[in-house]
Amino acid sequence: FPSHDTFTAELPLGIAKAVAEQPHKMYLYLEYTNTGNNVPTQYTTAANIPNFSNPKDYYKQLSGKNYLRVQAIRDPNIVSSVAGSVYTTSTNFFGQSSGTSAGQLAGEAFGTNSICYGAALVLAVDESEPSSDVVLARAYFTAVGERLTKTASSELFVTFPLTVSVTAP
Repeated sequence: FPSHDTFTAELPLGIAKAVAEQPHKMYLYLEYTNTGNNVPTQYTTAANIPNFSNPKDYYKQLSGKNYLRVQAIRDPNIVSSVAGSVYTTSTNFFGQSSGTSAGQLAGEAFGTNSICYGAALVLAVDESEPSSDVVLARAYFTAVGERLTKTASSELFVTFPLTVSVTAP
């Protein structure tokens, strides 16, 4: 996945819920369109991404686009380091599409020739209620060669790297 990922305003809430003593599942939102000229090429920084501080509104208002909500699997390898007062932890999450899906919104069905141009890492507070999802980070494939196109004989596989750094007081 490209390094254009940026954290949302919901990241602190998500981290707090993830470390609480409650079971949670991780998901990836795979944003897609069925028309190449609907791909947002300007999403290179958080400032250029609409509703970045309120991602749930963004996903509700997609027009000519849609997203899949696929279960994410965390790589069992976690890398941690300390440099001075900065503590850093990194891991990867993996997600894969499966078959033809209607997506989360009405319209734009996912299938052969759908173009995946972005992804979000999501904490599912209630697995059966997507409206309670906490969007931790979003990233976009801004270059044409980075985008993923679904073919009839394949599924899309996305790796979402997550690195969190905390500076000790």
